[in-house]
Amino acid sequence: MELSDDFSFQRLETTDDIEQHLDLMRKVFGEKSRVDIMVKKWVDHHPTMTLKDFFVAKHRGRTVAALCLIPSEWCIGEIPLKVAELGCVATLAEYRHRGLQRELMTGYHRRVLEQVYDLSVIEGIPYFYRQFEYEYALPLDEQARIRLDEIPDYECAHTIRPFASHDVPKAMELLAQSQHKFYVHDVRGEGIWKMQQETRIAAEYEFEGYSVEQEGHMVAYFRMSQNPDNKELVLREITDVNQLTARSILRFVKETGLRRGLENLVCTTSHHEPFLKFLAEAGRVEQPQPYAWQIRVTDCLTMLRKMKTLFEKRLESSAYSRLTEKLSLSFYRYSVLLTIEKGAIIDIQRLESGEDRVVRFNPTVFTQLLLGYRSREELERTYPDLIVRPSHKGLIDVLFPKLPSYIHTAY
Repeated sequence: MELSDDFSFQRLETTDDIEQHLDLMRKVFGEKSRVDIMVKKWVDHHPTMTLKDFFVAKHRGRTVAALCLIPSEWCIGEIPLKVAELGCVATLAEYRHRGLQRELMTGYHRRVLEQVYDLSVIEGIPYFYRQFEYEYALPLDEQARIRLDEIPDYECAHTIRPFASHDVPKAMELLAQSQHKFYVHDVRGEGIWKMQQETRIAAEYEFEGYSVEQEGHMVAYFRMSQNPDNKELVLREITDVNQLTARSILRFVKETGLRRGLENLVCTTSHHEPFLKFLAEAGRVEQPQPYAWQIRVTDCLTMLRKMKTLFEKRLESSAYSRLTEKLSLSFYRYSVLLTIEKGAIIDIQRLESGEDRVVRFNPTVFTQLLLGYRSREELERTYPDLIVRPSHKGLIDVLFPKLPSYIHTAY
């Protein structure tokens, strides 16, 4: 649909722009959503996000649609990635279906290219973002639920106290250690830690932080909040723990929750966290079906080149350690050729032909394989246009294994 001259597209610039943007957040997401509080936090405190990262559509000077780019850093196999998160996509109801978001997305993706982001990601609503080449490719919204009164009365063998600013350096170390078990994970820098600690807000929710000490030394930390309307105590984040530490924390959260008149403990953490294993030992745990991050790879060739050393390590520890081959990965409209000599990848280049039929990938679905979200076998069963000849199935499995990943709250 062609837009009239009454519409304009711009970035946030003035105080009035900011106030209109916050008002749009309240109108679209609701007064209780706290999305406007989260946006105000970014404007006032985010260490790298600027007003140029907020994209708005105006009709006769009134803000009617918006989205933003939240910069962050992730790692894949400890290789750093520059990531743009697409957030707060909002349009007033009476202005929908006019192509405003498509125009805003064009500006957003232009900035992604200009700022050389490796990935663009979003937690957003189902299906809508497929039109912009996003694919579900990492776990999101994993949960575990248990009634507080089903948790045994464990002994508390640790000191649990409110988290303080001086705990941040040790907490950063503990979080980094916990993230090593995840193939893809985020990197929370000092600036983000400072923002969260000063505002006591992570994403849009207020949290209480606690340090867990043993013999005067911090061995873990956790964050929680509460949802009184649903009588829930929500464990938002926790570092790796052993059984004794987990039981101390469970004793603490049970007593805290019951004292506040709450009924359920909800853990919005990865299913691969050790704490979840010990929670399952405590009683009957429900784990609803999780959602997934929607991800768009900015440039496949660049990503594969960044991951070169990771591919070589996988070859070295496999039966393909001395492999010499020109491996063509066909994406139908083009190919990526990996030249491998005695297990070393000496060149990765793009070819404008996709005619090689040994390994064929649906380019969007390939994101799931690249990020370890699904195995080659799972994807072949689901997508007929992801095809690997028997001669190369083992090699593809070595290069692209299925591995656990998790993204902690990065803002």
